[in-house]
Amino acid sequence: MKKLRKVLAVALTTAFLASSMLPASAASYTFTSPYSSLQTRLYQQLAALRAKTTPTKPTPTTPTTPTTPTTTPAPTTDSALLSAPITALEQQMLDLVNKDRVANKLSPLQMDTRLLKVARMKSLDMIKNNYFSHQSPTYGSPSNMLKAQGITYRTAGENIAGNSTVDRAHTSLMNSPGHRANILSSGFTKVGIGIIKGGPYGLMISQEFIG
Repeated sequence: MKKLRKVLAVALTTAFLASSMLPASAASYTFTSPYSSLQTRLYQQLAALRAKTTPTKPTPTTPTTPTTPTTTPAPTTDSALLSAPITALEQQMLDLVNKDRVANKLSPLQMDTRLLKVARMKSLDMIKNNYFSHQSPTYGSPSNMLKAQGITYRTAGENIAGNSTVDRAHTSLMNSPGHRANILSSGFTKVGIGIIKGGPYGLMISQEFIG
């Protein structure tokens, strides 16, 4: 069991990334990575293994004294989550993306609230439906999702990733030619970054670019 978990973890570390470019005139969406089905299978197997091996916390048998929260509570519904302001993790990734763009003499990307919603929808959908792919069983292709939200564009792209931290995810994206090309594309002017806690690696990340 330990050996299988190790193999899956290594495979996902190298494969748990995907990028796409969406030309505005495209009639259909084509996944650009040959590993899409493999990624989803590995994702599902690792998620199943972790679910079996992660111990559940016992339910307290004695009541606890309620305390006054010192921070704003996280949204409790999907609609609240999708419409919430940009989170610290999402801002952190936006800052990393724009730092690399500026270092490459490119204009920083502007966070777009419509794209932010789409990115969160995608990340949440991948966690809920236990898959890792640009093609959503719920919403269809990235271009379908943009169209459903009334978003128009000349060119668009999507990066998806899973990792334990934002820093590691960004480093992995920048070390992958396809993802790096999206992040450093001069054709993109706006982005939405949706980071949802969950999945085998802890964070599910979607980046939606348009220009």
